[in-house]
Amino acid sequence: MKHIRCGHAAGLLLGLASVGAAQAADTPIGAPQDWSSRAVVHRQPMTPDEFNAAGRGAQLQAAYRDPRYVASVLRRIENEAALAAKSTASRDRRDRRRPTPPPPPAASGTLLRDWSNVLGGGTNGMGGRGAQGIFPAKYTFNIFDPPSCTDDFVVYPTNAGGASQSGVLETWVASFSGDPGNGSTITIGLAGVRQVVLTASNSVNTGQNFQTNGDDASRASNLRDAINRWTSQTGYRATSSGAQVTIIADVTGNIPDSAISEALSNFAGNNGWGGVNGSGSPGQPTIIAFNQLYQGAGACSGAWNNFGAIKAPNVAWAYNTGTGYVAETSPVLSYLDGGKQVAFVQRNNNTLQLVLLKWRNGEGTAAVPATSLTLSPSAAAYRACSSNCYFAITFDGISNTGGTPTFSSPFVDYSGDVLWAGDGNGRLHKFTGVFQGNPTEVIGGGFPATVEAGRKLSPPVFAGNSVYVGSQSGGAGVGGKLHRVNAGTGAVASSIKLANDDTVGLRESPIVDNFTGSVFAFLFNDGTAGDGSTCTITANNPNACRVVARFATGFADGASPVQRAYVGRGNSAVSTLYAGGFDDAYYNSVDASGAMYIVGGDVVDTFVPTLWKIPLTAGVMGAPQKGPVVGSNNCNQVGDCLTNNWDWSPVTVIKNGTAEYLYFSMGKKGNLPGCTGACLYMFNLADLNGATPGTGAAWDPSNVPSAALATPGGTGGIIVDNVRPEAGASQVYFSHTGTTGNAIQASQSALD
Repeated sequence: MKHIRCGHAAGLLLGLASVGAAQAADTPIGAPQDWSSRAVVHRQPMTPDEFNAAGRGAQLQAAYRDPRYVASVLRRIENEAALAAKSTASRDRRDRRRPTPPPPPAASGTLLRDWSNVLGGGTNGMGGRGAQGIFPAKYTFNIFDPPSCTDDFVVYPTNAGGASQSGVLETWVASFSGDPGNGSTITIGLAGVRQVVLTASNSVNTGQNFQTNGDDASRASNLRDAINRWTSQTGYRATSSGAQVTIIADVTGNIPDSAISEALSNFAGNNGWGGVNGSGSPGQPTIIAFNQLYQGAGACSGAWNNFGAIKAPNVAWAYNTGTGYVAETSPVLSYLDGGKQVAFVQRNNNTLQLVLLKWRNGEGTAAVPATSLTLSPSAAAYRACSSNCYFAITFDGISNTGGTPTFSSPFVDYSGDVLWAGDGNGRLHKFTGVFQGNPTEVIGGGFPATVEAGRKLSPPVFAGNSVYVGSQSGGAGVGGKLHRVNAGTGAVASSIKLANDDTVGLRESPIVDNFTGSVFAFLFNDGTAGDGSTCTITANNPNACRVVARFATGFADGASPVQRAYVGRGNSAVSTLYAGGFDDAYYNSVDASGAMYIVGGDVVDTFVPTLWKIPLTAGVMGAPQKGPVVGSNNCNQVGDCLTNNWDWSPVTVIKNGTAEYLYFSMGKKGNLPGCTGACLYMFNLADLNGATPGTGAAWDPSNVPSAALATPGGTGGIIVDNVRPEAGASQVYFSHTGTTGNAIQASQSALD
């Protein structure tokens, strides 16, 4: 971290070293960052010396076995150090004998996309893609060292059926017979986020340009190099021999000829540029990881990426963990062993499996998943293997219905080595020994716990001795509730029905804050008449509002929310309200005062996407404050409003120095400066009026983003990694959810 004070840092190291033999004192201190990092709020966490001073040393070990707790300690230390630095700067300004420190640099107006990488091969070269509300998982090898090019990595589920590659690659062959003409183009890749247009140039031979004012052999080699600069994004590469260029698909099978098209003069291809057809079956990993993440950061500015000329990471490993199986929810990472294991749920029709995987660098590629992966025959064999093996546990009983996707990402209780996952048939499953023992599903003693039979469940969240999970809404009285499951007995307490009948219900995971005794639940269509201020019922419309509902952590069966905060209309049965994000003030205040930010609707119109701020004072939600409209309403022109979803991504917030960044994406209709349509937006909460960071602005509908990025198809959940001073080290990660989707890294932007 950037501002860790020595005393607190030393205490943190001692606390981490005390968690047991698995975390020796000289072992690097890693940090997983996944979907669950935002699901449990540890406010005002204690350092090891504070635990001991309070006579609570026995609780220290359990707390520091949870990476979410450690991350909160780091957030607190960072905040305190920043406040101390601010106080020192203030004293220095009053002391005329000392120069005033220079102001931080102005924010960049552009959100830079550092790299884009295909998530597999797949039929017709379409490959994997992201899914709404689904997050990658990032592992930072050592929180006290600069980012590691080799050891830091990020894992993406591919949301596509696993397959092994066989057969022949498709090729396109053509030769130059003169200059193709300055400004003429060749298009590589299928339409969407993978496609790149390369332009002939008289003078430029970098990026998306290739120089053509030489002989035919140099034209061919320059085009070859330009194609290969973008291979990770497009899935196509090239070779050359003399004047001839051969473009090659990375996957087998008969790829659509339209994947390559050109408008170059003096460039003739065989078969009318239709390509030489491939054959066989394309490969597709279920899970993939990348390292060498940081463009221009220390050791990552090396020969592997042509010293930054090629905007791509390295595929660390790629595995097919089951032909036809789809990893469609968020993965999670181990902690005490240096992130050497990944856990995720995969589905084949109505069969769900928990997969535990020990990876090994260098295994497989995006197009050709590794064939050396060993399926362990037993839990004991999996625990004994060192790497390049996996163990698949089929969920007990009927775990899905309708052959349709499930939404319940796994949640790990690191202290107890227990993993929780919901299924598509209304049951909560409990697995023990997942990262350190012999992994087993608990069958009996109340588990699997039937939460809401036949309904799909949200990702679960474990806190205290309870697991909190939401359910899909069915007919009268069925589902659409928040449930609390006793972690020991499986006993279920369910809230009143919160959602309108036969709607998505509570698909998003709840957020738990044990400090305030609060559970926050999110639903698009809550079946109430609103408050007449932030959601108003209009003529001929059913009662339906987007709602953040706050419950007490120990709520009883049949309980109502302690509070509802309305964030606009919610007239859609097929849409999901994804979670808001808390600001740094909430995490670091002494009494849970701060704010949550969330993308909702307009007060009277579901189809006007709007950013909202919900203030919290001592843990109690205040009246939501309407912010800027972030999308357009053209329902009358397209007629898709009630039949298509209006799912905007979860909100992610990160404090970085004097800046505090808020991210969210929209799959359509974005209308803010810098991007329209499908866009990712970044608001700097310290710069809401677009002026110099730190000058601030009041929260109101005129606020504007500091940066934007086109994201065709929209994105899944957005993960942030480091708060670091090194160039290229502070990033965000996500994947596209369109027909063709890639793994993406982009800069957090405007670092001090």
